[in-house]
Amino acid sequence: MGDLIFKKMKNIIIFTKSFFLLRPRFISTIFFIPILYGIGWALSQPLLLLNVEKENLSLIGTIFTFLLFIFFLPSWFYIRWNISSTWVLLGITKHKLLKNFFHFSQGILFSLFLIILILVPLLQNNYVSWIGEFSPSILLNSILLALGVGFAEEIIFRGWLLEELKFEYGTKIAITLQALVFSFVHPFSNDIFWNIIGLRLGFILLGIFLSLVRIKDKGSLWNCIGIHGGLVGIWFFVNNGLIEFKENTPSFLAGPFTQNVPNPIGSFSAILILFFLCIFYWIKSKKIFFRTFN
Repeated sequence: MGDLIFKKMKNIIIFTKSFFLLRPRFISTIFFIPILYGIGWALSQPLLLLNVEKENLSLIGTIFTFLLFIFFLPSWFYIRWNISSTWVLLGITKHKLLKNFFHFSQGILFSLFLIILILVPLLQNNYVSWIGEFSPSILLNSILLALGVGFAEEIIFRGWLLEELKFEYGTKIAITLQALVFSFVHPFSNDIFWNIIGLRLGFILLGIFLSLVRIKDKGSLWNCIGIHGGLVGIWFFVNNGLIEFKENTPSFLAGPFTQNVPNPIGSFSAILILFFLCIFYWIKSKKIFFRTFN
């Protein structure tokens, strides 16, 4: 029995190495996450026997997928690129705890500033009504959403994918490609052409901006996690009790609406702000860019 388990484990290791070393390399990069998602989905299915709701099953499957991703990530970089210090490479080391916390807090505050900038033209034109209802459960959900989405998506896109593409194609192309992937993996339920264009463009600019932030921070990912998580968590909190958008609110100012809640990343204000931020951070990070990443 023990020999059989050992042989199966050995076969799994051989298969994993073979998959990670597929040529051309971009094949394994493309299929890495989908394969993990399929495994995560399969692992979550037995929970149906415990009467877990199907709506929650999708979330559980996604959590399993991310845990598998974290588990295999060190092997990915070691087998493909002979790099053993994966977490140092991705900029999320436990060293310099106070500095990491400072970067994360800085990102949260920066995201709050961005949201305020987006809300200013809406408030000036009376498109927003103040409700001011506070709910501890909404606050908790906002915090969990900020930490979960911020950490997971930044590890995947500005961490793993950016580094992988950088090894393959160089930093400039890697920044652009990961931003495109970041934009197009986000599903939209809006069928209006200009709204779709606005959302795609907004996510592309956000992906580029966060990459430049990481470069400016000399590889640290914590500021990016704070900004991304803050944008998601704070916007969720604001829209669940604090404010309400009026029916005549234009999408180009608030962003395309889904169930009466706009996605501000597709608004004209967000696109304009992110565009100028990308230019500013590109200029600011230029010396670091050439010294560290080339």
